[in-house]
Amino acid sequence: MKIPFLKESSSSNLPLITLFVLLITLVGLVFVGYEHFLGPENKELAKAEKLVLAEDEVLMEPPVSIITDSTSTVSSIDSSQGRDSVQKAELALEAQKQEAEAQKIPEEKVAEPSGKAYSYAAEKGESLNGVAKRFGLTVDQLKSMNPSISDGFKGGAKVNVKIKAIHTVGPGDVLRVVAEKYKVSKKSIMDANHKSEDVTLRGEQLVIPVK
Repeated sequence: MKIPFLKESSSSNLPLITLFVLLITLVGLVFVGYEHFLGPENKELAKAEKLVLAEDEVLMEPPVSIITDSTSTVSSIDSSQGRDSVQKAELALEAQKQEAEAQKIPEEKVAEPSGKAYSYAAEKGESLNGVAKRFGLTVDQLKSMNPSISDGFKGGAKVNVKIKAIHTVGPGDVLRVVAEKYKVSKKSIMDANHKSEDVTLRGEQLVIPVK
């Protein structure tokens, strides 16, 4: 009675064992096929792709610190160049001033004429040129003796001039004789004394111009 029971039990477990063996075989085949698919070359390719992806991620990160440093460097360079430009402009301006000073022609001092100082009462409407000619002076000489006057005088204005002498007319002192005595022209004596005629009076004082 016992032997038939054992035979039936073994027969009933056989399909389960066969299914289990097939399952293990299938898993082994799948694993072997995957390993074959991922050969050495494919594994290296996968590693290379991972490295490329990692590098791309690094490159995509914004270099904040580098940009900040570059901006500050550019700002400092611009500031330095601005200071240099200002200094160069100042030096150029100073050089131009020195050159202008060097090229200035020194003013020539006007030689003051010899003779006696005389205060002349200018007539209304007389000019510097007219007074200068009247006393044998140049306009520059007249200006140097009268720095405050302008070209044109009020009647009776006092003008400083230089004359050779003041001559008191005596017997026989006609204008020709007086001119020869002081080595000036008769006309210059007439101009200096506002004479329109060749006439003198005894005791009259004649202004003798420097020339």
